[in-house]
Amino acid sequence: MTTWQVALVKEQGVNFAVVLVNDSVIGSPSQRDDLVQWWSRELGVPAVLLGERRFRSFGRSDIVRFLRNIHPARLPWRRMTTAA
Repeated sequence: MTTWQVALVKEQGVNFAVVLVNDSVIGSPSQRDDLVQWWSRELGVPAVLLGERRFRSFGRSDIVRFLRNIHPARLPWRRMTTAA
């Protein structure tokens, strides 16, 4: 079982998820693409990744732009456990 920090957000009528990941994931195209797709399917909303230390993000460009103006502490984080 793996535990993740995930924020489910609704902003300006758009529902999306932000998933906190190790910074190295953001720099790995195959890992980040796979995770964005997996979380988007799992949660049924677009997902973006946020690096846990440097706060770089990856995913849908409109959501990434929005996140640049929000401090991560303001997001509604919750722990989620997955089988993989």
